[in-house]
Amino acid sequence: MKILIIFLITLAVAPSFAQMTVSQKYDSSTTERRDTAFRVINMNNTKKPVPVAFFLNGKFIGSHYFIKPDLIENINIVKRDTLIGAKNYMAQIYVKVKSDYTPRLISLADIKAKYTDFKQTPVVFMLDADVINSEPDSYFVDENMLLSVVVDNLDTIEIGVIKLITRTEENIKKRNNIILRGKELADNKETAALSNDRTSKIL
Repeated sequence: MKILIIFLITLAVAPSFAQMTVSQKYDSSTTERRDTAFRVINMNNTKKPVPVAFFLNGKFIGSHYFIKPDLIENINIVKRDTLIGAKNYMAQIYVKVKSDYTPRLISLADIKAKYTDFKQTPVVFMLDADVINSEPDSYFVDENMLLSVVVDNLDTIEIGVIKLITRTEENIKKRNNIILRGKELADNKETAALSNDRTSKIL
């Protein structure tokens, strides 16, 4: 089951979301054109959206949250500017999970403190293959849905990398693969036996 990134639901507050023009809907003669032109896209120049305030079972949890769709009982969206602390939010999103599910919320900042030795080292967080561009204190994940926390660092500069791997079917299948890195392969005395040993190893 794909992870539903709940903050995408903010698109629901845009009046043009999911609209289709008459020509798009009925003109079957339109020829699809592939855009293969080289482009440079500078994400720093894009306008950042005003955040929304998320409430999980009535509790404010910040401006981001993700959860599997089948765990949600209902969602309520209140389109109203809201001031919480010193931060303004464009809307309120109330998420209620099913009664038989208990989420274990943890912020990215707490994940860094709990699972790594990074203290003052700046860190880049990733959720599966996506970089998380949010404040670590205001982005929450559910530990129940995490398969792995991969702690790494860049070779050339002092930046830590924390990759959060979620419990999708694809990621669980990848868990069975043996991934070897150059130095570990050279230092591993049992390398010769790997070709005959199908047992999963963490190297």
